[in-house]
Amino acid sequence: LEPFKKGQKGSSAMPHKKNPILCERVCGMSRLLRGIAVPALEDIALWHERDISHSSVERIIWPDMFHLIHYMTRRMEKIIGGLEVDEKKMLENINITKGLLFSGRVLITLVEKEGCSREEAYAIAQENAIRCWNEKVPLLDLLESDKRIKKMSKKELESLFDLEYYLKHVDEIFARFPELGACIPHNRN
Repeated sequence: LEPFKKGQKGSSAMPHKKNPILCERVCGMSRLLRGIAVPALEDIALWHERDISHSSVERIIWPDMFHLIHYMTRRMEKIIGGLEVDEKKMLENINITKGLLFSGRVLITLVEKEGCSREEAYAIAQENAIRCWNEKVPLLDLLESDKRIKKMSKKELESLFDLEYYLKHVDEIFARFPELGACIPHNRN
């Protein structure tokens, strides 16, 4: 959840709701920013000479664009700085799917390890995924009992449902970013 101050209102009809107003604001500003792309692109109509019609547009879009970007950056700093992550709830939500979110990895592994064609692998993954969804049976259980899967062991199938596979590069990715405090001034008067 994005930061929510004491006394802040959520939805006018649902007092329990915490509207993501800061994220909604940044999303709206991004539409404005993309809208600036049209006049900017129209300003490059001539490749070797310019008339003064370009500068009249640029005098407006450049300051507006930088003000928007600055504002959006400051809001995102506030959002990320106060972000509340409920890991337990995230895991609950992942587990509600009974393994469906791993069906893509199952598909690829059926091709690689079972030697199925892409079409055969897709059919196996899709049929089991639909049963999982409709019957609320874990996808892993359905795959373990599927007679078309012959080469993969139970342990290999179970390894496809390891969430850590998708998170293994998280630390490396975040290490690419400089400290937030080093790139955005905090003491503003």
